Amino acid sequence: MAASTSRTSPGNHKVLLAALLGIAAAASFLPGSSACTSLVAQTCGRTSNQRLCVSLLESSNQSRSATTVRELAIIGLKAARRSALRARLHSCNALYLDCLRAAASALARVTYMPAYDNRVADAVSSLRVFPEKCQGLFDAQGIASPLEKVNRVTEEKLGIASEIVHLLR
Repeated sequence: MAASTSRTSPGNHKVLLAALLGIAAAASFLPGSSACTSLVAQTCGRTSNQRLCVSLLESSNQSRSATTVRELAIIGLKAARRSALRARLHSCNALYLDCLRAAASALARVTYMPAYDNRVADAVSSLRVFPEKCQGLFDAQGIASPLEKVNRVTEEKLGIASEIVHLLR
């Protein structure tokens, strides 16, 4: 009596392999199903503020593929730096809004002053502090400002405008 052997066709292997790969791919997107989620949880569990740590690391998609604490440290530093950069850009935005208001006021004063007025000239000269302050927000922390050129050019233009106002004497 001959033993029967079960053979599957090569096409069935491909279907089975495709199904297994599909399941594996789907499982990798499930929360808590990957080793990297465990690595983030383990790493953050050893910090003084676990919730902030998880939030910081999860702000970057790269944390999903991290396999070492060193990679998470790099991801955390980059995310913290991005956060600091955003905060400074927000502050610079507020400074430039103040600058625009002050410039509008100075423009109105220059437009309607009957004769040269030192107070108006000083108001125009003081506009130069806004780009300096913006640049200072970055320089104080040793962060390269993405607005460095804008700050410099704006300061130079405001300086020229101030010089022209002083020529009205």
